[in-house]
Amino acid sequence: MKEIIVDFEKVGHNGVSIGKYKNKIVFAYGVLPGEKVKIKITKEKKNLIKGEIIEILEKSKYRIQELEDHYISCSPWQVFDYDYQVKLKKEILKEIFKDFSKLDIEIDNFFSSSKIFGYRTKIEYSFLEENNKYFFAFHKRESFKEKTKLKHGCKLISNEANEMAYLVLEEINKRKIKDLKTLIIRKSQRYEDIHISLLTTNKNQEFKFENENLSGFSFVYSKKETPASTFDKIIYEWGREYLKEKILNLEIRYHYTSFFQNNIELFEKTLEVMKENSDGFNKVVDLYAGVGVIGLSLKDHFKEIWSIEIDKIATQYAKLNAELNNVKNFKTLTLASEKIPNGVLENVDLLILDPPRSGLHRRLINNILETKPKNIFYLSCNPITQARDFNFLKNSYKIRKVYGFDFYPQTPHLESLLILSLT
Repeated sequence: MKEIIVDFEKVGHNGVSIGKYKNKIVFAYGVLPGEKVKIKITKEKKNLIKGEIIEILEKSKYRIQELEDHYISCSPWQVFDYDYQVKLKKEILKEIFKDFSKLDIEIDNFFSSSKIFGYRTKIEYSFLEENNKYFFAFHKRESFKEKTKLKHGCKLISNEANEMAYLVLEEINKRKIKDLKTLIIRKSQRYEDIHISLLTTNKNQEFKFENENLSGFSFVYSKKETPASTFDKIIYEWGREYLKEKILNLEIRYHYTSFFQNNIELFEKTLEVMKENSDGFNKVVDLYAGVGVIGLSLKDHFKEIWSIEIDKIATQYAKLNAELNNVKNFKTLTLASEKIPNGVLENVDLLILDPPRSGLHRRLINNILETKPKNIFYLSCNPITQARDFNFLKNSYKIRKVYGFDFYPQTPHLESLLILSLT
């Protein structure tokens, strides 16, 4: 493949570093602004080049040594000094709103993470098969075909979680299990709970595993036709199907298939910020509510809350969490947020939004504009779709405050919170 030397100037919205070569834009991960780098071209189009680092010819003063050789796949900012990561993310958040909402925002606070490794509550490993033996792997960044072998797991999750995963891997190879898709580790931060799910594309094989250091284990059939890790049929389960977590003063339970926040410490900070901006509400609606944590954390600030979530199992755990924490004014509904009747959002004092990376469905945005909840807390793991969504809302709502949170150290990703009120 062709090699070129490129001066990199900045980092884009998605965290990739950007340079120029003969009037073409060049993208590469793991490069800091201001560095001169020799790269190998992996893809070239008329006006675009994508490449991989071969050698850093001129280093930034903010470059540090990576801890893992697979870092480009899992955490391409691992070579960025952590304070510099936070600085860049603040700048990127501002640029995103300027580009997608035509607004110059002021960030009221950007919260860094005290834990920059081992913070994740979930991680997913693929498999690489060599000489009739399985190894853990990550897909190479921007590639579905190529994989990078992992030597010791990944440092974004705890050592204990990785140790348990490798015990399972040892048994897989000992028993000659085949047709494996992924292994998913869930790890509680405040308790010792570790749950492992092993996914296979062969529904006719069995694999049983028990260990006193696991809270639960499942062997699951997942359709080969989809690359996603879907839980299509449970072949075997052992132990508990849920993990325990402590968040602020709440005792929380969540199913091993449910969505849950990855950085518990900063999630708690997010909840505290929401509390600080809550003046006491009669009716609150929490959409994309998961197992109900956000709504339950505001229990002293409202008279009635509706917790709405499309995942039936998550809704069941939201009910359970309300009971565990003795919250009486809490109602649940299993429904897609874009399908809720307009009446649900009428006379709402606070609407809480915490959508997936794809952002809000246009039907829901129209519902909001018709019913006009008085206040909105919009939490997002993708500021680009958040800014896009606010562009539709900005004639009816004003931004009172903006907060950033580094939920994902060593990666380009961040969490942002908009505090909105009717104009």
